[in-house]
Amino acid sequence: MSKPLADVVDRSIADERTLKRELVLACRILAGEGHADNIYGHVSARLAGADTIWMKGSGVGLDEVREEHLVRVDLEGDRLEGWSRRHEEWPIHTELIRARPDVLSVVHTHPKFGIAFAARGLDLRPVSHEGSFFWPPGVPTYTASSDLIRTKAQGETLARVLGAARAIFLRNHGIAVVGGSIAEAAYAAILLERAAELQLLAQPSPDARVHHTSEDEARRKREIFYPGAIRASFEYLARKHGLVDR
Repeated sequence: MSKPLADVVDRSIADERTLKRELVLACRILAGEGHADNIYGHVSARLAGADTIWMKGSGVGLDEVREEHLVRVDLEGDRLEGWSRRHEEWPIHTELIRARPDVLSVVHTHPKFGIAFAARGLDLRPVSHEGSFFWPPGVPTYTASSDLIRTKAQGETLARVLGAARAIFLRNHGIAVVGGSIAEAAYAAILLERAAELQLLAQPSPDARVHHTSEDEARRKREIFYPGAIRASFEYLARKHGLVDR
């Protein structure tokens, strides 16, 4: 008999060996859920209190990531071990983690609905259950540039715009999502893409009237995304995509 969801514990960042295995799962789950973009996009994670991170290396797609493709870097972006190439956009990960002690994992991908949503200039609202995970306070948009985030200064600006939110749109570029675990960050990225898709369907233009969940109810609905449920959903997605045995 399976455990009640309330008793499910996420130990994805309990130790380095587990962290690396979960990073691989997160990359491949995201690929299967519409976040793949050639060899681009990356996921990172750290152990609590660590000043180094493990992240997907450059040159491989999310769908083909294995542990050998992970690289460990410090918060200045210096490669310490692992895969020989790191992504140019390492400052997304290091600066969001530096600014938010609660963040242990970061996802940056280029999903089509998230990009289209930000380009249309809409404010994300809970048109669906998924939107309740983010609003209030909502999902801010980084507009300083649509280019890659290659420098510490750009990463710092991104972190300031993100503030205390769970996710941020990078206009004409992609998304960045943070979490207190690998499962949370990956699942939140999937929730954000579905929330964006459904609001685009419901609100085809910025001035179109759309009904959405109230702020008070959104806070109550958010309770369905408690840690045990997020962990169980992550494990289901791993099974769905054939990454673990059913």
